[in-house]
This record gives sequence, structure tokens and C-alpha cells, in this order.
Amino acid sequence: MGWAAGCALIGCIVGCAFAGTVADHLGKKKGLALCAVCFALSSGGIFFAASLHQFVIWRLIGGLGIGAASVISPNYIAEIAPTRVRGRCVTLYQLGIVAGILAAVLVNMLIQRMGDDSWNTTVGWRWMFLAGIVPALLFGGMILPAVESPRWLMKMGRRDQAVSVLTRVNGSAVAMREAAEIENSLMIEEGHISELFSTFRRPLLLGIMLAGLQQISGITPVFSFLPEIFRSAGAATGAAFFQSVLVSLINLFFTLIALWLVDRAGRKTLILAGTTVQFLSFLLVGWFYHVHGSGLAVLILVMSFVAGHAFGNGVACWVIISEIYPTKVRGRGMSIATTALWLVGYLGNQLFPLMEKNLGSDGTFWCFSAGALLTIILVALLIPETKGRSLEEITRFWAPQGQTVTSVAD
Repeated sequence: MGWAAGCALIGCIVGCAFAGTVADHLGKKKGLALCAVCFALSSGGIFFAASLHQFVIWRLIGGLGIGAASVISPNYIAEIAPTRVRGRCVTLYQLGIVAGILAAVLVNMLIQRMGDDSWNTTVGWRWMFLAGIVPALLFGGMILPAVESPRWLMKMGRRDQAVSVLTRVNGSAVAMREAAEIENSLMIEEGHISELFSTFRRPLLLGIMLAGLQQISGITPVFSFLPEIFRSAGAATGAAFFQSVLVSLINLFFTLIALWLVDRAGRKTLILAGTTVQFLSFLLVGWFYHVHGSGLAVLILVMSFVAGHAFGNGVACWVIISEIYPTKVRGRGMSIATTALWLVGYLGNQLFPLMEKNLGSDGTFWCFSAGALLTIILVALLIPETKGRSLEEITRFWAPQGQTVTSVAD
């Protein structure tokens, strides 16, 4: 069960590892188009899978697209968005994720109700995967007319096209100033990945840490096993699918709140507030499982946990890791950080059934609660605030000549 749920995340890890290089060479737009192809192939292939091995292969291909998109999408958005609304724009990436999760669990619930358990076991699950072709085709169609990243264009020596895109986004006066900043930033960057392990080692390590911490509290296995979690709390199968829809609605609602807050309250503040809610929620979920308490209380607390993720780390993590790397190596820096995110997510999915079996539901959720507590401590001590800074200012923040800026920001 853990491998069937977690195998796609192996594809995510591989997709992350190569996405930065692909995006740096082909551009963000072509990289996203390739992701759409992976999504469509995976959904169609799984529908016709005749064995677990075939199922896993198609899941891996879908995972390649997910992993690559998780690097390229926030990177692309951060590079085309005006500074004043960059946090909100990158939050739209997370909003797309949670809207997709809601659509998926809603469609799954409707398909699940089309037949009995036997029909769902043999046929229904195939239709649940095939439904993914629709958003894959929509995504592919919508990325074709999109503009290319001006920072990638500038890096490739296509200055006129870059200025044209910046003018469309910011207006001519701001565009010329930002173009000059990008050029100056590119001049002081070598563009070698070795820079990530020397000059920009600190943002590299912080990005890896933050990405791993986003997953350590258990958000990926929670969404992967939502019906199982509610069934173990006493809900019937149909009710468990309906409760999964409720949780996804909460996820969407609080992501919308984060969209409003991220450029006002700041990224670090949202992470600390949201993760505190997650810590308390799973601490109590573990207690209710321990005393065989109310299934309704478990539902409310899982919804609370997901709300904390939605307005906290679920949004702010993507914003920060899309901001902290210099332009020439941003793709590869995000690849490394996001690979860490999916690696921890895969371990969560793979280990969740084993944790349930060996630690019980109470011990499992207490472990996730401890992960949230660790996140609070490390973020409070180590992560700086990036709100209100241009990408070039953040790059100077890490560079040797920016030591004065670093001391003020910290």
C-alpha cells in the first residue's frame, strides 16, 4: 500500500533533480509544456494498466511531471511577478494545487458512489485516474500562449524580448530599472552550480531545510490516506470520502486567506503561525485516537491541521524557495530544495502504513506533531524574512558584499 501511494513521489524526486537544468537550458515555458505531457500520459496509461508494475511505471511518469512542475512553476511565477505582489502570485501556485486536490477528491467521491465496493476495486479507481487527463490538457493549452521568463531571456542574451515582457508586467519606467538590476545581478553571478556550495551555500541549506520541514509534519501522507484516516476513526467508506472533500474545501479556503496575507504579514510569520496550529492539531488527534474518542473531533482537528498548512508552510515555503536563489542558478537551487521536499514526502507515504501498524494511530500522529514542533524552532531561529525585497536585493543579501544587509534583516 505504501509503495502504490508513494511510487509517484520517486518520480517527483527524479523530476526535481533534472527540472532545474531543463528550465535553465530550454526555458520555463517549454519545461512546463513537458510537464503537461507527463500528466496526460500518466492518467491515460494508468487507466489501461494490467499489473502493479505497469501501474507503477505510469505513476512514475506522472511523478516526473509533478516534480518538475513543483520546481519550474513557482520559479517561473517569481521571475515574472512584480515585487509588490510576488508573494501573492507565487501563492497562486499553491492555490492551483489545493484547487486540484479539491477537484480530485470531489471527482473521486462521485465516481466512488457510482458502484459498490467490488466495482470500485476493479473499475472505479481507473476512472479516478483517467479524470486527470482533463486538467492536463487544459494546462498544456494554457501554457502555450504564456510569456517566457524575462530573467531567463536576459540570461540567454535576448534582452529586447526580456524588456518587452517586463514592460507588459511593470510598465516602461519600472521595466528599464528592473532590466538594469537583472543585468547587474547576472554580471556578478558566474552561473556555475558550484556557487550554490560556496557563495550561496547558506540559502541552499536553508532551502533544503525549509522544503524538508514542510513535509515532516505529515501533510503528504494525510492527503494520500485521508479516507483511510477517517475510516480508522470510525467513518464508513462513503462518509470518509465526503469528509475528504470537506478537508479539501478547508485547504482551499485558507489558501485564499494566505493569498491575502503573504505580502502583508510576511512569509516567516505565516510559517510560524500555521505550523503552531499543525502542532497542536495533531497533538490532539493523537490523544483522541489514544482514548478512542470522537470521530467528529478527529475530523475537526484534521481540518484544523490542513488549515494551518494551507495558510502557513504550504504557501510560504514555496514563496521563499522561489526567492532566495540567484537568477543564474535559481532553477538548480530550487531543484535541490524541492527534491528534499519530495524525498521527505515519499518517506511519509511509504512509512505511514508501517507507522500505523507498529506505533498505532496515536503514536503516528504524535510523531507528526513532533515534526511540526521541530519546524517551529528551526524556522524561528534560522529563516530570514524576504517580504518586500526584489529578487536581486535578496541575491545581494547572501553575497559577501551584502553582509551589512544580512545583519539588519536578521
